[in-house]
Amino acid sequence: MTDPYWILLSGLVGAAVGATAAIASQFIADWLARKRELDRFRVQSFERFRREFSEDQRLRAIANKYPEARLENKEIEDYIGFFEEIGIYASRDLVDVELVDTILGDAIVECYEDRDIIDFVRSVRVEEGDNTYWEFFEKLAADLVARRNQRRIRNKP
Repeated sequence: MTDPYWILLSGLVGAAVGATAAIASQFIADWLARKRELDRFRVQSFERFRREFSEDQRLRAIANKYPEARLENKEIEDYIGFFEEIGIYASRDLVDVELVDTILGDAIVECYEDRDIIDFVRSVRVEEGDNTYWEFFEKLAADLVARRNQRRIRNKP
């Protein structure tokens, strides 16, 4: 005959394993749901930025003028200020950087490599005594440049 303690113990072990599996599956389901929501939010954030870039009259006017003509200081502030906001979202992984690179990357990198714009950024930082002005724009642009360089190396014949 079987010992009743073994039966009781095996029942308790089975219940503990079942409860642990149920809790683990709940955590996994919750994690997957959060990941799906974050991915959706990242795409929606990108879409908001894309729409603003293409529909905002002030940004369109600057984008149409630049780089053929020099920008006024206020235009530079507005333009890279917009990219700064995208950079803040990117630094917190709240926007899809691949989409940003594909659709807005050229404009961001172009500004980042423009001598007049970089000189303006430096002058504001010196004048204000604050090196954090447009730091997220710079970080985003540097990341986009690095991504492009990696793609070139990977796709080299």
